[in-house]
Amino acid sequence: MRPSIFFLVGVLAAGAVSKADDPVPPKPECTYSRAAAQAASAPAVWHRISANAELAAPTSTPAPPRHRASAPPKTDPPGTFVAVNFIDTEIFGKMVKDGVRWTGPSGDTEFLRRVTLDLTGEIPSPDDVKAFLADTSADKRTKAIDRLLASDAFVDRWTMWFGDLVENVQVASNTTETFPGRDAYYKFIRDSIRNRKPYDQMVREAISGIGKSFTNGETNYYVRDVQNNGPIQDTYDNESASTGKRFLAMPLQCLSCHNGLGHLEQVNSAMAKRTRYDFWKNAAFFAQVTVTRAKDATTQQQETTLADNTTGSYKLNTTSGNKTARTPINGLDHVDPEFFLGGATPQSGEPRRVAYGRILTSNPQFARAAVNYLWKEIFGFGIVEPADSFDLNRQDPATLANGAALQPTHPQLLNQLADTFVKSQYDLRALLKTMVMSNAYQLSSRYTPGTWSETWTPYYARHYPRRMMAEEILDAVVKTTGVGITMSLTTTQGVPATQVTKAMQLPDTTEGGQFRTFLNNFGRGNRDDDPRSSDSSIVQALSLLNDVNVVSRVRASNSASTVAKTLAATKDPGAIADALYLATLSRYPDAGERNTAIAYLKSGDLTKKTEDLQFALLNKLEFLFN
Repeated sequence: MRPSIFFLVGVLAAGAVSKADDPVPPKPECTYSRAAAQAASAPAVWHRISANAELAAPTSTPAPPRHRASAPPKTDPPGTFVAVNFIDTEIFGKMVKDGVRWTGPSGDTEFLRRVTLDLTGEIPSPDDVKAFLADTSADKRTKAIDRLLASDAFVDRWTMWFGDLVENVQVASNTTETFPGRDAYYKFIRDSIRNRKPYDQMVREAISGIGKSFTNGETNYYVRDVQNNGPIQDTYDNESASTGKRFLAMPLQCLSCHNGLGHLEQVNSAMAKRTRYDFWKNAAFFAQVTVTRAKDATTQQQETTLADNTTGSYKLNTTSGNKTARTPINGLDHVDPEFFLGGATPQSGEPRRVAYGRILTSNPQFARAAVNYLWKEIFGFGIVEPADSFDLNRQDPATLANGAALQPTHPQLLNQLADTFVKSQYDLRALLKTMVMSNAYQLSSRYTPGTWSETWTPYYARHYPRRMMAEEILDAVVKTTGVGITMSLTTTQGVPATQVTKAMQLPDTTEGGQFRTFLNNFGRGNRDDDPRSSDSSIVQALSLLNDVNVVSRVRASNSASTVAKTLAATKDPGAIADALYLATLSRYPDAGERNTAIAYLKSGDLTKKTEDLQFALLNKLEFLFN
């Protein structure tokens, strides 16, 4: 960019992207090693969350927000709060009990941008912001939430979330769905969310899917975890471990090679008491599946067909593959299916995977795991952390062993959320609405009662801003600049190319066309051996400063750009500043920002200065963080 931009970046966008607060630890060889557990522990998560909050929304002296919530909780002194629902009763009640002061409510523009991103993965349009600010009704926030929950963008956002959860990807290190299978799986997920399919039904259908993988998308849940080398028992183990992690939030994988005793005491006390034999019994639910493969005539890709059968068992007779040897126990050379939690078995004549889906989704841990994952998406970190490693010995204060630390920060809240999810018949929208309607969710990100203490992080004494997902960042750049995109998906000769116009509509995190590098730089991962990350990096800063996909979109020479349209509508520096702040940061500038912007716009060529202003706003931390 032109030299003059660095002055404006310094004035308006200081600290645009910072390096991570702590260096990224080396990737451990064992996912559930003690070192890995410490790096992912709740205190480590709270530290990162607190550091990011102070980076993106530094503690300030008390000041009333420009637009107050209709029924804000009071902060001075702790003791009085308004409870919209049971979330507030638990969150604020614990702070009152422990003498923690919470911050004030979010203003209207802060709330609207946050809830729009959280529910839809998009930033609000300038018209949405104007309409919301002009609405004087007491239930304006409720109406905005309902509008977002009913939008197509909601479907895109939560299709991406579930796709991440089940790791839907065309090619992984050990298996291949192929792009037609990946696309069918994506369609199954998207149609399920769009049609408000109950979450438990969606999971049961994925676990028990049969038929052709290019047409029956749910079959790809099984295909995704097929082990293409080693004995078939390795595939059964993968299916068992993946359901444990994704739908029970328990690290069953760590029992697939050896017993928990002598390995997991420092990581998960409940799992330390379980054996490899317990794991095998859970894996045996997947041992009666017929898998056939044939080349599809249209796509020329290998299609998988799944069918249930009544024969086959989990044999204890292997000495090769990715696991240590499986040998007979007490003279038995096979294992019959028993669910890992409680020992339930299939009913007479019931296909094993159908039984497994039924038993798993009726277990209380299924709902607890789901709501904790969803809470983390909305509030920044789970009530239980790590969110995929529940220790069932540390959930209930009444049964906690001497010396053991309680794992949930709010155990009663976790149970209430799970009960609510079950009673709503696993309605994803209803649960998310309960969360975002709470006064706890609608707190400001900026802490105003005094100096912030990191020890208050697990109390949710403020809202914790998160860096936007890679897809959200690209879509926000596109929306704020007004210059659209088109991305073609993987295809083969003779198959029409599928195109999308939003990164949030990509069926997996390996797609992206000419935007692939930009997306990868912001840590979207690959749904295989590279997990999604919200860490910041110098590469991200350089991407926003130099990537053609950003720089070209602020040019007035592009007639579709926000800059070009703004300049065509007005040459008034104040009006230009208002328009660009509204389009980019979803708010109007405050008095100081407006005066600085006006002075800059008057200091030279108005067209170039207007381009520079939006470029600077795109590089503010406020743009990157929700």
